[in-house]
Amino acid sequence: MDALTALVNTLNLHAKLVYSGGVCGRWLMDHNSETSVWFHLISKGQGFVHSPRWPTPLALDSGDLILFLPHAARHFLSYSAEHLPETADDTRLTPWLDGETGFVCGEIELAAPKSLLWQALPAEIVIRQNQAGNVLARIIELAITEASAQRFGSDSVVERLCDSLFVLVIRYCIEEGLVREGVFAAMQDKRLATALALIHQQPWHAWTLAELCSRAGVSKTVLSEKFAALIGHSPIEYLTIWRLQIAAHWLIEPNMSVERVAERSGYESVPAFSKAFKRHFGVSPGTFRRS
Repeated sequence: MDALTALVNTLNLHAKLVYSGGVCGRWLMDHNSETSVWFHLISKGQGFVHSPRWPTPLALDSGDLILFLPHAARHFLSYSAEHLPETADDTRLTPWLDGETGFVCGEIELAAPKSLLWQALPAEIVIRQNQAGNVLARIIELAITEASAQRFGSDSVVERLCDSLFVLVIRYCIEEGLVREGVFAAMQDKRLATALALIHQQPWHAWTLAELCSRAGVSKTVLSEKFAALIGHSPIEYLTIWRLQIAAHWLIEPNMSVERVAERSGYESVPAFSKAFKRHFGVSPGTFRRS
């Protein structure tokens, strides 16, 4: 299993379909969030993004995909490049066929949105239809086809396709050089990727630097220097950060107790886990779960 697959699987990231259909009139979308990744796939027509990120509103056409991470600037999508409605009162939601513009909109909740993992990705990711590459373009085409057909189970199919879209977008960012530091950038180095895959797959294992180096086929000096240069931490420091990252995601699952999370995260006791968690996040695991 590669490092990206292990990361996504362990965090159990899933897209939630928020809207699939058409819009008419002087429409406005306000989907800003400090905790979620929002994505918008234009399934027909055109829309415009109003954001300080671009000097003029950004035009989006059918087949274009845009994602906003929690650290994105406040933004709005609207029907016009010249006019930004003050409210969404004039927005008319319609079936896909009746809409002037069609959308597939969804979100992926992040338990630790301010972590270095997500901060290393671009705050706004725009992928034009002609930039998507074969696999991503096919998934986008399938999502649009299902969204427009509205057959039995279409929303469920679209939601699962959006899971794949998110992984493919991260891969796109890695392969296109849009991430130059952090874990995703480190995945481009095969030896680092091997060490990261081991950590991501088995965070509960009592990894040592010597064992990671042996499994990755690299010296301690090289692995430590590469981790420091790209990730900003030693391999063992990153292991601790990763354990706490996945612990935060497990804590928001309803059937996971703090004791079980501590065990799965590789901690020998709940007090040791709670101490490390509070030092990293500033609150106890129980407080984090309740909030």
